[in-house]
Amino acid sequence: MLSRKSGSVVFLVLVYLAAFAVGFFVYRISSALGQLWAMLIADVVATVFVWLIGIIFKNSSVYDPYWSVAPPVIAIAWMVILKSYTLPTYILILALLIWSIRLTLNFLVGWPGMVHQDWRYGMLKEKSPKLWILTNLFGINMFPTLIVFVCMIPAFYVIESGLSITFWTYVGFVLCLTAVVLQVVADGQMREFKKTRKSGEHIETGLWKHSRHPNYLGEVILWWGVWVMQIGLIPSLWVTVFAPIAMTAMFLFASVPMMENYMKAKCPGYEDYKKRVSMFIPMPERKK
Repeated sequence: MLSRKSGSVVFLVLVYLAAFAVGFFVYRISSALGQLWAMLIADVVATVFVWLIGIIFKNSSVYDPYWSVAPPVIAIAWMVILKSYTLPTYILILALLIWSIRLTLNFLVGWPGMVHQDWRYGMLKEKSPKLWILTNLFGINMFPTLIVFVCMIPAFYVIESGLSITFWTYVGFVLCLTAVVLQVVADGQMREFKKTRKSGEHIETGLWKHSRHPNYLGEVILWWGVWVMQIGLIPSLWVTVFAPIAMTAMFLFASVPMMENYMKAKCPGYEDYKKRVSMFIPMPERKK
């Protein structure tokens, strides 16, 4: 069953349904701690469940869709629990659903199935085989879960506030849609490039001619958009800016360096490309 992509997709769906069921149970028994703490505990336990499945089936990519699937589930749960059926809540959840569906489908389109595991996980295991269990749990699974949960804190306050819509709700929503469009275009261009890519080549066309990581830029913009929705409703709660800053820092200091080290080792011309092209913000190519 798991040797075929269709069987692998069914397997993932069942894993995630079970993980969220476990998370819901944990939330119910910890709800006295408050909405944020109870949901965090439930999120962590669901992540551990997914991690265990990955360990059992020797494939850490079981966790990969969690990044995009969990946020709208959490947001919808908060909406129902808090009975916050307001326009800002609907707009926020719509933005998260559009982003989630797009990103999850993009993963599934490019995922060969359980026969495949992300190259980064194999690299981390080779570097520190004795620490692999801990690296797998805390680095591959738990760290992204916590970063995304931190970025969901502004979403929680949007939902909890019960306030009417503001101009900034629309601005945040437009930012989220811009992020999705940016990712759609960037990922589409990457798929087209891979169809004819030769050994040692890297993409340098379309958005990738002006930004080395337009897909990562889209991810960062999305979470700034969520924060803008919240700050427009509750300006006094500006301290939640730590959420999109944390996401931006993760990409700048973890995801981008890891990807670029991999590309430099794989593609001889990548170092020159790196000198000419902006990391994030699309800009005209720098002259040599």
